[in-house]
Amino acid sequence: MKDRKHAEFKPTWILLANASKAACLASVDGKTHLQPLAEFDDPLGRAKGRELGDDRSGYESMGPGRGSASYTPRTDAKTKEHDSFARQLANHLNDAIAAHRCDALAIFASNPFLGEIKSHLSEQSMKALRAAIATDLTSFDAREIERRVDHALRPLS
Repeated sequence: MKDRKHAEFKPTWILLANASKAACLASVDGKTHLQPLAEFDDPLGRAKGRELGDDRSGYESMGPGRGSASYTPRTDAKTKEHDSFARQLANHLNDAIAAHRCDALAIFASNPFLGEIKSHLSEQSMKALRAAIATDLTSFDAREIERRVDHALRPLS
């Protein structure tokens, strides 16, 4: 039987995100001090829809002899950009879980961006997800982030 003192503990990875920036942190052995792992920035996430070149909606012909025209709904470029950034962040977490670089995940993200990230998590990452909290902590300093993360995750320990 292994002594708990000598057992290898893998960190919990904590993602702080909104639709335009994110940070991935690690909490080793449940300690309050969080270690920065990676930062992500998506300046297009802050852009206006018209700056991103929204797709136009309208009728499309089905081609000669193929029946009537069909209506394709408008695709919002800002939504596409947010989805792309959410997928990038989820892939980062999915890769970490698959490579056994961490044992657990916690996500603190603005709403509804939290749901977008979760929709791209793998089944394995969803099983490792210990907390998903709809709040944006990206603008706080390190001390305040640690305080809020500790408070949010404490009941889970």
